[in-house]
Amino acid sequence: MTGTAPWIGRPLPRLEDRRLLEGRGQFVEDVTFEDQLYAVFVRSPHPHADIFSVDTAAARAMQGVVTVLTHEDLNGIGPIVPNWILPGTKSAGRQVLAGKRVRYVGDPVAAIVASSEAAALDAAEAVDVIYRELPFVLSAEAALEEDAPQLHADIANNLATTFLRGEPTYHTVSDGAHLKLSFFLRNQRLVPFPIECRALNASFDATSGRMTLYITHQLPHMLRRMLSEAMDFPENKLRVISPDVGGGFGAKMHFYSEDVVIAFASRLLGRPVKWSERRRENAVATSHGRDHITQIDVAADQEGKIQALRVNSIANIGGYLSSMGSGIPTINAAMGLLGVYDIPNADIAVHLVYTNTTPVDAYRGAGRPEASYIIERTIDRVARELGLDPADVRARNFLREDQLPHRNVIGGMIDSGNYQATLDRALALSGYSTFKTGKDDKSAFREGIGLCTYTESCGLGPGELLGMVGFDRGGYESARVRVHSDGRVLVLSGSHSHGQGHVTTFAQIAADALGVSPDEIDVIQGDTQLVPQGVGTFNSRSVAVGGSAVRVASERVAERIHALAAHFLQVEPDEIERDGDCFCVKDGDGVVLFREVCRAAWTGHNVPRELGIGLEETEFYHPLSMSAPYGAHVAKVRVDTETGEVVLLSYVAVDDCGTVINPLLARGQVQGGVMQGIGQALFENGTPLSDGHMLLDTAIPRADTSFNIVTDHIETPTLTNPLGAKGLGEAGTIGAPPAVVNAVIDALWPLGVKAIDMPLTPERVLSAIEQAKEGRAS
Repeated sequence: MTGTAPWIGRPLPRLEDRRLLEGRGQFVEDVTFEDQLYAVFVRSPHPHADIFSVDTAAARAMQGVVTVLTHEDLNGIGPIVPNWILPGTKSAGRQVLAGKRVRYVGDPVAAIVASSEAAALDAAEAVDVIYRELPFVLSAEAALEEDAPQLHADIANNLATTFLRGEPTYHTVSDGAHLKLSFFLRNQRLVPFPIECRALNASFDATSGRMTLYITHQLPHMLRRMLSEAMDFPENKLRVISPDVGGGFGAKMHFYSEDVVIAFASRLLGRPVKWSERRRENAVATSHGRDHITQIDVAADQEGKIQALRVNSIANIGGYLSSMGSGIPTINAAMGLLGVYDIPNADIAVHLVYTNTTPVDAYRGAGRPEASYIIERTIDRVARELGLDPADVRARNFLREDQLPHRNVIGGMIDSGNYQATLDRALALSGYSTFKTGKDDKSAFREGIGLCTYTESCGLGPGELLGMVGFDRGGYESARVRVHSDGRVLVLSGSHSHGQGHVTTFAQIAADALGVSPDEIDVIQGDTQLVPQGVGTFNSRSVAVGGSAVRVASERVAERIHALAAHFLQVEPDEIERDGDCFCVKDGDGVVLFREVCRAAWTGHNVPRELGIGLEETEFYHPLSMSAPYGAHVAKVRVDTETGEVVLLSYVAVDDCGTVINPLLARGQVQGGVMQGIGQALFENGTPLSDGHMLLDTAIPRADTSFNIVTDHIETPTLTNPLGAKGLGEAGTIGAPPAVVNAVIDALWPLGVKAIDMPLTPERVLSAIEQAKEGRAS
């Protein structure tokens, strides 16, 4: 079937859904080899302890056990090296399996490999590890204190680095300000909780010296490189396959100890070894997100125009520096702290601190939710302290269109935007003006409305910039587009979907360029042997960078098809046009079918040698810069002042992500992100208990807590890529936390409540109300 352009912009249902809904997907857990072995890890029950001995004799003697691995068995393998080490950051070496000391609950100490998972689980309980418990510290603030326990001998005061931006002008500028405020905000620790935990299955072939690793991962090519380096294993003999992935949210793009151990065990034993993370294990072994505390000092005039801002953040990075641990609180968060606002004076400091907790790394949004929360709560606080409308104060501080592109005083870059337009649309859709005039402040059920006007930096690249900030990844993305002799298309992409719908969006992009239907296009991802070297999916870069690679490669193939058709019609290329399945001479006779051209291209019959053979192009698209999508979100809430319960009444999200490839998928991305952001605002808390263990009864949003989320888009195409796309996948997690918290504060401000730390549980809401009554409000 010939496509009817344009496909970009159509709400096409996901092409991959039927296979997944009918249970025909393939996840790592579905992959089982002949002679399969299974692994289980022994983990530290202590947040900080020396290891005196690891006795594995009893475990080795148990039925079904093939081997037990400890640090000594892996001597010379590893260490686990982060691939984003901001210049000046002190990174402690992380052993693959802890040898002399553990530094968080869940730190892996030994691995059991057995003929069944049950046998491995039983044997794990027989491993006798003798620990000497050490003093520990769980909060970043406490870790900086003079007498705090030290995690790493060569890193004084547990301080990995201090990141500074801007000029320390706050005192000078704020002296004559009408309003000066100082307050604290906390972005609590979160556990990513993908529906599918981490899993991998390694199979080493001793005859060929090749290894195949099935793994649930966002960056298969990147993982191949990191694993090759850690094991000194030839990269050309290592194949990484990431099949269907049940959610990633950033946590599945890092390099973990388990990746190395399972691959090592398979090579050692010459048999396939599988490990599947259990949910309780996932909560302590897979990287966490957020965990910042911030002091804000802000000065403003009587109209709410911000004159100066000073931000001092302390970021908890956990027991070790994880893959992107140094870049998330600094480049990602600090560089976005001024948001969409024209703030002339700013001074930013971020301190990265080691603690005895699970390492902290990228989680959906990766620094941008933290930045948005800081600036959006600050804007709201300024407005409320001055008795002004938060929408008006935002408008007074917006960057104007004629100021864009704009590099702010701390180095953040914005390419394009029309912030008033998104805010106006969101206010209209939410009934903001009517709500504000009709609110009843005397009822026990108090209603509030909250705003967030955010921006973020997406489409990670270029590589030169990444190298300057110590990020050891590429900034490009790959695509190989092949039109077969029957006219059907194969797209191989270096991006990798974990729920975003790449099969559909990439097919739409290629379909427009090639003049075919998306259902005639097969999109392949996640296999390093089939797909050209790629970077992977994170930072909302898949469409902007990966999709641009598909676009460029497809257009080059289309140009070649057009040239071949002109040759067969014996006219110049500009003398023919495409009409459905046919190429026709514009002002004369002559027709050649699309599929006739495709067939001839692969046979070479009657094709001049200078036109070559085949219809295939490979593109490594390397952006010159990143883009800055933005949006305006509005949340309405009802707060029961007698029980502390917060109920979401409505939520409106108006986003500008540039060109929208598929409105249906875009809506789904926003809605999913908003629900995760609401989870942070109201329910989720990954902060460990006082003994360092996790309390796993934390609530996350469920189907019965969801509600209708109204989404809309304003399209301002960016000039940073050929699609004009900016990125959208993380917008909801960036916009929702401040919008929801601002709404709750709006409801409770007349009672004297000025701040509540997330999550806004009933207990915290009631406590804030009680403190306000006693005159102890923040």
